[in-house]
Amino acid sequence: MHAEIERLPGCSTKIAGLWNEWREDGLVQEVEDAKVNTRLCVLKLFYEIWGVAETTAREFYKKGWRDLDDIVEYGWDTLSRVQQIGVKFYEEFQLKIPRAEVESIGQTILQHANKLHTGFQMVIVGGYRRGKKESGDVDVVLSHPNPACTLNFVEAIVDSLENDGYITHTLTLSTKNSERGQTPVSWKGEDRPSGSGFDTLDKALVVWQDPVWDKSAAEKNPNLHRRVDIIISPWSTAGCAVLGWSGATTFERDLRRYCKREKKLKFDSSGIRSRTDGRWVDVESDANGPAPDMLTAEKRIFSSLGLEWRSPEERCTDG
Repeated sequence: MHAEIERLPGCSTKIAGLWNEWREDGLVQEVEDAKVNTRLCVLKLFYEIWGVAETTAREFYKKGWRDLDDIVEYGWDTLSRVQQIGVKFYEEFQLKIPRAEVESIGQTILQHANKLHTGFQMVIVGGYRRGKKESGDVDVVLSHPNPACTLNFVEAIVDSLENDGYITHTLTLSTKNSERGQTPVSWKGEDRPSGSGFDTLDKALVVWQDPVWDKSAAEKNPNLHRRVDIIISPWSTAGCAVLGWSGATTFERDLRRYCKREKKLKFDSSGIRSRTDGRWVDVESDANGPAPDMLTAEKRIFSSLGLEWRSPEERCTDG
């Protein structure tokens, strides 16, 4: 078995040894040691603050900070607004969201969308769609057959949910797709500037709290704050949005690799482009026109790429 593992792509002798250790002992000692390593535990704590990346977590540690109280006492004024929100709701953001609550949040978003423009469709993506019993956050993709309805819609849906008390904070709001008229942008090639980001779908990353509670039992709203991502996709690329945001990470990586190596295509959640001439490739329409719904559009992508359909539950590649 050791030799077989070494023959797998990306698997070195060390990886094979770690696998054998896990098979024989049921654990990997390096992992167990990391769990009790004080420095790594602190870095993990900081890294899990929403808005804090790996580099910032290390900077916090170098300053001598060892817990959230240190950040609040010594560095609160140096934090960005988003990082302050991440610290404030750290414990609540760490709590998992059961499927029933994920579904309730999704339905509330869809109801508000259809109040603004009848005909919106929604798919809850992320770990929920892959069948996880609990989720770290809620990701939803909204789309509408009429492109006029998705243009600048992210601002309208956020305003609607804010006015009804569901959104307490907006962490990030991007309208890049609307700013370019929702036209699928051509691929600029491997030499485009780093950090330019290619998923340019309109999206809002927000903090959510159910505003309804029994006021006779509690004076302050006891409902947990949750992290919610609302993604708006034009109908022409809604299948790519659903596929790209459903995960898991390794599945998405392998899908992009397959598109690149076998089809000379560039895939991401905002569409598919040719690596030969950069043009957008419509893989979601057929002879009868656009897909009737977002899930049909996703299935057409698999077919167009020459791939066997895999249900979301079969895409759980990250454990």
